[in-house]
Amino acid sequence: MMKLFTKTICPKCMWVKTEIQQAGLDVEIINIDHNETEKQRLIDAGFLTVPVLEHEGKFIGDVNEIISHIELVHQ
Repeated sequence: MMKLFTKTICPKCMWVKTEIQQAGLDVEIINIDHNETEKQRLIDAGFLTVPVLEHEGKFIGDVNEIISHIELVHQ
């Protein structure tokens, strides 16, 4: 299962969530404002901003790459 790491106020996160919904994908949404453990996991993986998509152990932090990945998985 894919995981999308977001924050409460994040326009890019909202954009990615909309793309995921339109693609009909089952993605776990993790708000790091409310989950310190997952926030630390992202920091340990080298990410200081969101959104970040995790799929099959790989982290994607670039919004355009996330959208491309969603489109690829959706096909």
